[in-house]
Amino acid sequence: MRTLLISIVFQNQSKNYYVKDEFFQLARSLSALSIKKNSVIRLTKSHPAFFLSKGHLNNIRNYVADNDIGLVLIDNPLSPVQQRNLEKKLIAKVLDRTGLVLEIFGSRAQSKEGKLQVELAHLLHQKSRLVRSWTHLERQRGGKGFLGGPGETQIESDRRSLASKIVNIRKSISKVRKTRNVQRNQRLKNSIPLVSFVGYTNAGKSTLFNAFPNKKTKAENRLFSTLDPYLKKCGSYKKEFIISDTVGFIRDLPTSLVIAFRATLEEIGFSDLIVHVVDVSDEFADKNAEVVYKTLETLGVDTSEKNRIIEVHNKIDVSIRQRFPPFLKGLEKDKIFSISAKKKLGLENFYQGIETELYKQIIQENIILDVSETEKIKWLYQNKLVKSSEWKESDIKLELVWDSEERQKFNEVFVGTVL
Repeated sequence: MRTLLISIVFQNQSKNYYVKDEFFQLARSLSALSIKKNSVIRLTKSHPAFFLSKGHLNNIRNYVADNDIGLVLIDNPLSPVQQRNLEKKLIAKVLDRTGLVLEIFGSRAQSKEGKLQVELAHLLHQKSRLVRSWTHLERQRGGKGFLGGPGETQIESDRRSLASKIVNIRKSISKVRKTRNVQRNQRLKNSIPLVSFVGYTNAGKSTLFNAFPNKKTKAENRLFSTLDPYLKKCGSYKKEFIISDTVGFIRDLPTSLVIAFRATLEEIGFSDLIVHVVDVSDEFADKNAEVVYKTLETLGVDTSEKNRIIEVHNKIDVSIRQRFPPFLKGLEKDKIFSISAKKKLGLENFYQGIETELYKQIIQENIILDVSETEKIKWLYQNKLVKSSEWKESDIKLELVWDSEERQKFNEVFVGTVL
């Protein structure tokens, strides 16, 4: 579809960083769109009926007509009335930023869970945009006496229908939430920590996710290449953990999306460790990071708990600078890792950093026992604490991986043993 992009800059705005470029990237991520022009319009204030000023509106109408434009995208929230009036005036489909993001999400969802959440977001958005366009179309519902009368209007019927669909989808999503709770409880029972990757969209989360062994996820140089959540088990012996790759954040993330995806995004709040992936090659990396931390706060994550957060400064292979201070104020230097997920630079330090953060009490050491101490050897093997062993004539050398509690318990079971 031939498309015109319009980014809005108000004169009273002090900073309008990357407005035009990001909106273009959003639109470009929909393959069905053929972008013919990407323009920026300056406004003193928005028009209550059309949002755009009369002069700009006339210019856009002429361009739409002359270039056979079928879709006009405006990077600003539009009221239902403004959207309807613009479509009538321009004789073209009009979508605002929220509408565009919803379309992108709709094209990305693959799993049943993702599709349910996208559908809920669409319905919540539609419900907020019902305007009294058809109040003259009254329908008689029948009945006698006080049950008669003019009946319900078209908009009341539409609102009732949407409300019914929203209730049904929320029931389905509630089942998803229950399933997630069961999975979470099983994970907690097995003492397997969860590590969630978060970041601004296109920061390289999926590429980093794929750098870990096992399952792959889709990684592309476009916004929202990953929508459905992905999980996989990683780590070394006695230091296992699960990593999760979720949807990227953007500025002005539509409220309906935050509400709809809460079943997925709330998993971040239960994470033992949050890995914030930052594209440091982006000149607006600081602004993007600020958006991510604000979104995390919206989801109920207390970013002041810095023991749960580490920053991964990605794409150092294409960045002018190789080292950056923390984007989260007060974050310690040992919680910052500079990497290139694409070139696989700095990944070993990052892997070890995750294990160190999750398993700070893990002790790895060698002990030598006499072969006659069968009860001790049996206890260590039964509790899966032995990584390797080396038998000699009268003794055995055991390489152990355990935490301080397991070490103390061993000493308590076998009184008099001091390790």
